Amino acid sequence: MYNIAICIPTYKRPLMLKKLILSIIECNLDKSIIKDVNIIIIDNDIDKTAETVTSELIGRFSDLYKIHYYLHPLKGISNVRNELIKRALLLKPDFIVFIDDDEYANPEWLNELTKTIITNNGDFVMGPVIRVFDNNSKKYLHRWFELPDHLNNTEINYIETNNLIINVSTLRKFNIWFDPRFNIIGAGDSYFGIQFLKKGVKIYWASKAVVYETVTKDRANLKWLMKRAYRGAGTFVYTQKLEKKHMKLLKKIFVSLIYIIVGICGIILLPIPFQKKYWGILKFSEGIGGLAGLFNMLYKEYK
Repeated sequence: MYNIAICIPTYKRPLMLKKLILSIIECNLDKSIIKDVNIIIIDNDIDKTAETVTSELIGRFSDLYKIHYYLHPLKGISNVRNELIKRALLLKPDFIVFIDDDEYANPEWLNELTKTIITNNGDFVMGPVIRVFDNNSKKYLHRWFELPDHLNNTEINYIETNNLIINVSTLRKFNIWFDPRFNIIGAGDSYFGIQFLKKGVKIYWASKAVVYETVTKDRANLKWLMKRAYRGAGTFVYTQKLEKKHMKLLKKIFVSLIYIIVGICGIILLPIPFQKKYWGILKFSEGIGGLAGLFNMLYKEYK
């Protein structure tokens, strides 16, 4: 049987955090494979907005799950993720799981992640994230929030920390951490994955390890999507520069120029409410972001 540490970074989302913790506690644990579960919460808000909710849940469920709360006011998403790993390793788990504070888990989520990494003898396993929208959100925005899905046990070549289980032996073997250069620009999890992939690790997909992400009103809009398109392209270019992938960098710059041109043409379709509405302006934003990344003019999403 295996010991698991679930790592949750949080910042000013106490109600969502409570929903997430309750969903984890309500998971149907397969006691034949999962022996012990520790839930580690790192609050990145100096005002400790997660403390009250966490304290309440510690008191209610201490006999079923061990919940640990820590304040880590030093800003930066990489800093928080590294602190979570440090705290987790002190508990000597076999696997470390990452999930975001705006998500909640399917009842079989933890079983499926664990079974998949054991069955495949994997280093990492990821699962699908399904976006959940407010009833008043515009339906033609939804397609821009869709995330990848794959067949069960498929080997993949990227890492995101929104639904991830890590083999602790792999962490200890390679001693790779989240890079602080991505603290405020994001995409640190992608770069983290790149470093491991260079070591030849195996990453698999658990199609039944489902979590749900709540898309709030402040994100379900064109402005946020434009910023995300700009940021994604910029951090991709920044990553290629760090990795000295010159051919990929040149290709992205060329594609960015094309996106700007076709994006301008596509903007004329904005008034039409069709399935790919906003395609033009989002491709334009991506193109601008790619060129901006060349000069390190990056969107600081986590500032």
